[in-house]
Amino acid sequence: MVKGVKTDSLTENSNLFVYLLMIGIAVVAMIWTLEEHYKVILMYDRLGYVTSIVVALFCLLLVRFFALANLAKVLLFGYISLYLISLTIASYISSAHTGDIYSFASTLQWVPILYLVAFLFLPVKQAILSSIAIYVLLVTLLLLTYLGFIETKSASLEALALNISLTHAVYLFCMIGVMRLKQTQKDSQLKALQMEHAANNDGLLGIGNRRLLQSELNARVAKNTPFSLLLIDIDFFKAINDIHGHLVGDDTLREICQCMSDNLRPQDTIGRWGGEEFLVIANGAKFDTAVNLAERLRSAVESYAFSTVGRVTISIGVAQFHENTSVSQTFAEADKALYKAKGSGRNQVVAAA
Repeated sequence: MVKGVKTDSLTENSNLFVYLLMIGIAVVAMIWTLEEHYKVILMYDRLGYVTSIVVALFCLLLVRFFALANLAKVLLFGYISLYLISLTIASYISSAHTGDIYSFASTLQWVPILYLVAFLFLPVKQAILSSIAIYVLLVTLLLLTYLGFIETKSASLEALALNISLTHAVYLFCMIGVMRLKQTQKDSQLKALQMEHAANNDGLLGIGNRRLLQSELNARVAKNTPFSLLLIDIDFFKAINDIHGHLVGDDTLREICQCMSDNLRPQDTIGRWGGEEFLVIANGAKFDTAVNLAERLRSAVESYAFSTVGRVTISIGVAQFHENTSVSQTFAEADKALYKAKGSGRNQVVAAA
């Protein structure tokens, strides 16, 4: 169950990545068009827009046609980081010399996307380290200016760099906080799923317990799904425990459970009803089909070579659920048939009248 949830989560994450890629391509194309229209675009910006769209399309190709979502995420983050960091340094130095802060300001508006991409698609530790490294670079540019290593003709550029250093610290703090909350939520969901799994499954055999079986039966009645019940009891199981001990008894239970599971249909559900009793919900099985299934299980167990105890047999009572009856009545009929099978010498299948 937990694995299933994990798989769904990975699929949703890949879908989100694809949507963001398509949105990113559209936004870059729109900004490129606007800057061309207002004639404020620089040559390296034009080259950067073209390269960004090509890389995004390539990542989209990796996800859609080759199912390489993780590779695409790492590639995209690496490209965006390299491109924006290089552009940030180049535009800052250019603005420092010319006094025109437009190119630097227009680049800075894109830098926060690095934090977003990192925390969305990288492992938590990598996302935090990458984001801190990017922030340290921005602060370094500011420090180099105040230390006199980078001369600037614009006080506005210094103010902008200081403003960015402060606001990006807030961005980074918020992203880390959101990620921690998200991780806490995932841990809570996983713990809840594990607790639910433990409550619905037999700890020894790994199959459903009475609680899960009852839930399955109620669901089938609610949906008016036809089924039959096979109530199974291991013959003389107490003697196995008395002679060989409970550890061997547990091993025997596992072997019997595996043997029966191997001989069920894919749509059938098996669970431990209690002690040495099992219940099989033969989904969609008519009466004759259920009886044949029961006989197959009985024969498989009888012919199975158990590792320690030798030969073991089972007795089975079969009953079919009808619309004008209840689950409890159907179970009572299967129980009565099982009682008859045990009273008639065991190692047999008895169908409810």
